Amino acid sequence: MPEQKIKGTPLSQGISYGRSFLYEAIPFTKRSVEIRKEDVEKELVRFKKALKKTKESLEKLKESVKRRLGDEKAGIIEAHILMLEDPMFVDNIETTIKEGNSAEDAVFLTTMKIKSMFEEIPDPYLRERAADVEDVGSRLYRNLIGAKDLFLLDVREPLIVVAKDLAPSELIAISENNVVGLVLSQGGPTSHTAIIAKSLNLPTVSGIEMSLIPENCFLIVDGTKGEVVVNPSQSTLACARAKIEKLRREQREALSLKDLPAVTLDGLKVELWGNIAHPNEAGDVLSFGGSGIGLFRTEFLFMNRNDPPNEDEQFEAYRKTLSDMSPYPVVIRTMDAGGDKEIPYLNIPKEDNPFLGYRALRIGLTEEHLLLIQIRALLRSSSFGNLYIMFPMVSSIWEVRKAKDLIQKATCQLEKEGINYGTFKVGIMIEIPSAAIMAEELAKEVDFFSLGTNDLTQYTLAVDRGNAKVSRWYDHLHPAVLRLVAMTSQATKKQGIELGICGEMASDPLALPFLLGLGLDELSMSPSAIPKIKRLVRKFRADTARQIAQKILSMREANEIRKYLEEAISQL
Repeated sequence: MPEQKIKGTPLSQGISYGRSFLYEAIPFTKRSVEIRKEDVEKELVRFKKALKKTKESLEKLKESVKRRLGDEKAGIIEAHILMLEDPMFVDNIETTIKEGNSAEDAVFLTTMKIKSMFEEIPDPYLRERAADVEDVGSRLYRNLIGAKDLFLLDVREPLIVVAKDLAPSELIAISENNVVGLVLSQGGPTSHTAIIAKSLNLPTVSGIEMSLIPENCFLIVDGTKGEVVVNPSQSTLACARAKIEKLRREQREALSLKDLPAVTLDGLKVELWGNIAHPNEAGDVLSFGGSGIGLFRTEFLFMNRNDPPNEDEQFEAYRKTLSDMSPYPVVIRTMDAGGDKEIPYLNIPKEDNPFLGYRALRIGLTEEHLLLIQIRALLRSSSFGNLYIMFPMVSSIWEVRKAKDLIQKATCQLEKEGINYGTFKVGIMIEIPSAAIMAEELAKEVDFFSLGTNDLTQYTLAVDRGNAKVSRWYDHLHPAVLRLVAMTSQATKKQGIELGICGEMASDPLALPFLLGLGLDELSMSPSAIPKIKRLVRKFRADTARQIAQKILSMREANEIRKYLEEAISQL
């Protein structure tokens, strides 16, 4: 088969090559297959073989997690292994098979039965184990039906996983094996899968149908250009290898600057912070040379459970993060649910346009008790570090004032209860065009802004950021987006408040001279992107960046802006 180049959407930068591995998602469901009495023993044997295979898979995963992430996270996998040895689980499945069900249906029925039992337990820690039960049952189910299991592959060469889509949890799991790149049919540049792929340094391209990629063929994935090469020629492969080696040299150079400040050649310092979704990720920010957390996505504390975390649970998460990062700043965003982040117990109705609907601060101001509990936990944690409280999805001044009223209510409650709290700053995300247009008035209400350029781009250009079919229209270098960013910058300077950015634009090397030229105080990104951006900051002059920013603001086309920025960076 001759070389074929397929154009897609770049999700995560970098270049890699390897054999294609087609990964099909398998729905975990009852198949309603009845078996004859004489086949019961055969089903029991099938179950025991799948049980053995699943345990082997999890043992392999446990060792990998232990090696990469430490004993604590490996302990989670060990708990899954123990579940496969639990008589309540195993005996129940065997009994269900003997009642005339197939092994697959027995696994599904038993898993759902035990899961529901855990969900009824009052203790929140034990209740959360319901998700673990389903995870174990699903793995066992996949092995019964003969689905491919990446953990049991005898991998002798790098793999490129080709899939319709991958859940963030699936992506984290498959990255444990020799996976060096991803080719997806679905997903936009700022989807959660894309964000995790970037943090794992996995070159990723989306918008490519699985049917175009044969199984076990050789692929090159260029996550920078958004291109996949099927059966590359020797010359194409040699060129890719040269690019990979160049990238590795640049990465080594970037990591060598980890402990140095992000300062331009003429002395302008910019803070480089990290985006996280869990307290345990704070260490990643520090290890990559970050000087703060610019976005703690707290909604992940609310997901994968049947009720919201209580005040003490939240307090512990925030306290740990602030303590681990002290004295560096930590920007903690209040729950940003809705849109593409479903939280079932909130009972958010199905919406035709969820990104324009009931989400983020709109939920907090409607379900005030939820937001008040979160604010109380945040205030209690403020004594342990440098806390910035940030409200998302602000479109009007009244929303900010209402949120500040809840902060005032929480402080009064804590004072009456004799509970101490420290100092903190209050800010908002600028991610809706109305907020950027009203930035000067909004700046009078808060201590800082953070540009959420993922949604700002989506709303300004009317492009669903998770839809690969319209990804060619999604571009944070569109002049309309850049002018809103510049307008916001001018407002913060006039009112004397801090301005940062926590959207994916912060980690885009092409956007860096524009952001430096506007004089942003901090850029927050996936921790692994910090060294690369720091290296580039230290090659620039601030006065040159200001000239570039002014030039860009006079341009009318994104392609013109991109070409100009590429030329400017190539001359460094």
